[in-house]
Amino acid sequence: MKDKSTGHLLSFPGKKESGEDREILDLFFRRDREAVSAVRIRYSALCRKVAGQILNDPRDVEECENDAYMRLWATIPPERPENLSAYLCRITRNLALDRYRYNTAAQRSSALTAAFEELEPFLPAAYGHVDAEIDAAELREALNTFLRGCTAEARAFFLRRYWYGESIREIAEGCNVSEAKVKASLFRTRARLKQELTRKGIDV
Repeated sequence: MKDKSTGHLLSFPGKKESGEDREILDLFFRRDREAVSAVRIRYSALCRKVAGQILNDPRDVEECENDAYMRLWATIPPERPENLSAYLCRITRNLALDRYRYNTAAQRSSALTAAFEELEPFLPAAYGHVDAEIDAAELREALNTFLRGCTAEARAFFLRRYWYGESIREIAEGCNVSEAKVKASLFRTRARLKQELTRKGIDV
């Protein structure tokens, strides 16, 4: 399903699988290799979009996409995600980040890194470290709960910026709004996120 506020496929918390996704998942559970082909046909553009926001080299993007399909094959079953596109996006994004870290080592200059640095002051200081005091699952649930409470537009801006790594200009053009509106919305959402995490006792 295409979200009108984003201009392309996005997966938001709480969205359930579609009938077509259910058929694809059934193929995985039958260990039918056509499952991978079906995912590629349905979600290739989305995979490349996610990986391409992190990786500059088209060859890396293609490799990341193929690895994502193989990861699906390895994890389904036993996993049966409620939202196949969100599950695939998460896998693709993690693989792309791993590839990015490998490619750049200490050199960190991508648009996604800039987005992370923009959001960093509004997250727990220990976030991202092995010895983090805040449990990752707790933080993830807090973020999901917070996003579900946002307006569709604010949620779309936030996810496109901090999940997909899009620039302010890309978000504005994709959502047919001004860059000023995107910046103002992101500013307000970050501030509300900080308040919500503090209210839940997660120090930022």
